[in-house]
Amino acid sequence: MSIKFSFDINKTIAALAYLARREGGKLDMFLSIKRLYSADRRALASWGKTITGDKMVSMDKGPVLSATYNLFKGIGTADHLREWRSNFGQTKDNMIQLQRPANTDMLSEEEIDALEAARKEIDCVPPQELPDYLHKLYPEWEDPHGGSRRIDPATILRKEGRTEDEIRMIEESTDSFNQIEKMFSHL
Repeated sequence: MSIKFSFDINKTIAALAYLARREGGKLDMFLSIKRLYSADRRALASWGKTITGDKMVSMDKGPVLSATYNLFKGIGTADHLREWRSNFGQTKDNMIQLQRPANTDMLSEEEIDALEAARKEIDCVPPQELPDYLHKLYPEWEDPHGGSRRIDPATILRKEGRTEDEIRMIEESTDSFNQIEKMFSHL
């Protein structure tokens, strides 16, 4: 059993834009990725889906969202990079700056609450201590030994006390949503 969400570039940009506004328009890459992972994890544990739909992976300095991390590094599909750069521009000195107001209206109150909780959680830890803190905080993290290792959302749900029946229902619901989304993307 494996849950696979569909990456949503618009929701990802909206979430990062929300965080950027809270930080005066600029975001530190390392802290932003940790905040966004934490918010996605909270969303998954609370209502069975993430904000971004991004793939979660373990890396040496803690868990991250794979496509988002790549976008910070200038890697992604042409469409995603175009959308990213029109909102944030290039990463410089591990920082991005909001280029224009992004539509954060697509974020629900619950998603904003998850982003705020994640921001507060990550910001209370000195950056140099954050990797060790996250390794202990998130039991789904596994040492990737210099690479990356996929984190199955079902693992997080199990660690959060969800039953196998609940996890199966979330997986089936996610699969159905992904199929419908794929159908409509061809129209």
